[in-house]
Amino acid sequence: MAWLVLAVAPVAQLGSQTVSTDSATGERPSRRGLEGSPADTALDSLLQRAIDRRQRQLADSTLLSYQAEAHGFLAFLAQLGEGTIIPPRVVQSEELALTVAWWQPGRSAQRLVGRRDTTLLPAAVAYYRDRYGVVLDNLPDRIRLGDGQDVRDVPHPLAPGASTLYRFTRGAPLRIRIPGREIVVDEVTFRPRDATQPAAIGSVYLDRETAAVVRLSMTFTRAAIRDQRIETLVVTLENGLVRERYWLPRRQEVEVSRGSTWFDLPARGIVRGRWEISGYAVNERIPPVVQQQPRWSSAPRDSLRAYRFEGRVVDVLPPEIQLASSEEVVRARVQAEAAVRAALLTRPATATVTGRGVSDLVRVTRAEGLALGVGASHRSRAGVVVSARARYGFADRVPKWHLSLAPVPAFGRVPTVRLFVEDEYRDVGMPERAGITNSLGSLLFASDLSNPVRTTAIGLEGRLSPRSPFTWRVALERDRGVPVAGWSLRGTFQPTIAAYPVEGVRSEWRGSGGWVGDTPSAARGIWTVAGSAGWYRGTTAQSIPPDVRNACNPCALSPVPVRAVRPLVARMEGLAQVTKPLTGDRAVVLQMQGGLVAGRDLPPQWLVYAGGAQSAPGYLPQQFGSRALVAPRLEFRQPVPAPAIPLRRFGTAPPHVTLVPFVQVVATASGTADRPTAAGLYPSAGAGLLFFFDLLRVDVARGLRDGRWRLNLDIDRSFWGML
Repeated sequence: MAWLVLAVAPVAQLGSQTVSTDSATGERPSRRGLEGSPADTALDSLLQRAIDRRQRQLADSTLLSYQAEAHGFLAFLAQLGEGTIIPPRVVQSEELALTVAWWQPGRSAQRLVGRRDTTLLPAAVAYYRDRYGVVLDNLPDRIRLGDGQDVRDVPHPLAPGASTLYRFTRGAPLRIRIPGREIVVDEVTFRPRDATQPAAIGSVYLDRETAAVVRLSMTFTRAAIRDQRIETLVVTLENGLVRERYWLPRRQEVEVSRGSTWFDLPARGIVRGRWEISGYAVNERIPPVVQQQPRWSSAPRDSLRAYRFEGRVVDVLPPEIQLASSEEVVRARVQAEAAVRAALLTRPATATVTGRGVSDLVRVTRAEGLALGVGASHRSRAGVVVSARARYGFADRVPKWHLSLAPVPAFGRVPTVRLFVEDEYRDVGMPERAGITNSLGSLLFASDLSNPVRTTAIGLEGRLSPRSPFTWRVALERDRGVPVAGWSLRGTFQPTIAAYPVEGVRSEWRGSGGWVGDTPSAARGIWTVAGSAGWYRGTTAQSIPPDVRNACNPCALSPVPVRAVRPLVARMEGLAQVTKPLTGDRAVVLQMQGGLVAGRDLPPQWLVYAGGAQSAPGYLPQQFGSRALVAPRLEFRQPVPAPAIPLRRFGTAPPHVTLVPFVQVVATASGTADRPTAAGLYPSAGAGLLFFFDLLRVDVARGLRDGRWRLNLDIDRSFWGML
């Protein structure tokens, strides 16, 4: 049995096989659609042969039957936060074993013989039945996916009459060399002639000699997608050469990403499926009991559970299943975007309630007290997105608002560029905990780890590209300090930052991302980085209004001569967290956070700060404000037995909790005259406990140099984007 794999690349070395572009013939690929012109004769002929081959089931009558085994994974992942950069969290995953049989005339039977699953987060996940089977014959002439709930009755690009529905373009041919033979494969891209109709968009690779489908990758127009929650739907079918003659299924992938249509929080669910088909037995007798089976069936539940898989499902889950998007998905999106107007691949004109997270709707802070907000977004048929959000604090009695105008994004929710104007409280520095836990801490214990500065701005912001991990912002801004106005059930709030009242130009870029290792023992991590530069003019803190100055940091009360400042400053700040798994579910976590600022006449809002659960446990919030600091942390995670908590249809919490002892040190430079900080090392030590699927964490820590015992409750960092 010989297998041949087509690598989608200009040149690839596959053992003794070589794939290369068809440059030896000197042929210039046609770039025109299938219009019947003489220059397209070769393309017309190839497509017609491919269509005829599909209608005859299989042109080579020597293939009478085959049997194979399929090994697959289904995973449901949660993507939280704006953008799609940080790897999503696996919520639930399944490993599947399937037997496949096919025999003339085009009949088939698939039987699920093994299944195991694991729930990593509380959820009730159910998949459409066709996710549990492989695609035979490269999809039918009328494509249906998700049991017809995702896509239904979409014309196949190789169905009869396809030339009247699709435009075809021939790409660069590929040459595949195997001992004693050379195979030429032509790439043909397709797009609908009328992009407002249900249709597919993508590419198909055809064997020039036999017109067999070698590889098919496609997404769909908005009109083809029945479920309006779907943001991405990409299918990739790859065939392999069996016995150097028959192109049969080898690898198949699907990704479906869904958001919300009525409440546009930055959260989405992703279904990823992958099948590997191997172990072909060709032209052997199909047992009668198999021929009597339906097209798809399943063994009894006890038999499915008894099937022996290797390792644990969480350990053998392929890394590409865990990533935010694979190369195939990105490729299909790019093809689709180039093929039709971007607006036809996004949601139709609609108005939705929006928010960057739960804290945009309700929050409690020392600056605002209880604050309620709402956001709205409207996508017009003219290709424009108008977004607005507003919030009102009942303690400070100051309305905060943001208004933006942008073109409809090609994919996803976040536009590439938008014009905005706002009057907001922005946080200075890296977040210390989730918004919802910060609100609870503020309300119950006067523990607020935010760093608010009031900013009025107008400018541009966006993302470098739809798939870039970086966002940028350039704006004319005016900064002002904010007083402590809120109240708490217990305790007294720490003062806010005594920000200079300055105005000028500020540019900013931010990025976040992560990676998943190739093996279960490989390190994985997340990172966040932010940089900014600006030129301002204004005055020192002495001229801040008394109500603001008295509520801000006490250092602002020291006598400071009133003077004009023209600060030219640059600032960099970042965080990286690397997790290295060890044996027995143990792990070592290394976290590094730090920042650096340069310039003269530094306003306090431009300093880098530490103090709180992440940057300096055991010390006061924002206790350290300086020109430079770094805060490394090392923690060891050790599971310990604990009772499992049944959650009915949402799964069962694991029968363990995770003990996390840690040490950390803050190395800080000196501050400024208005915000003095003593340079030096400030160590701390503590222990944490992770429980309830490791979603919740309780920390107790003490600063070892003029610090104190402090308690912190938080939610897993991957959920911060929506909380």
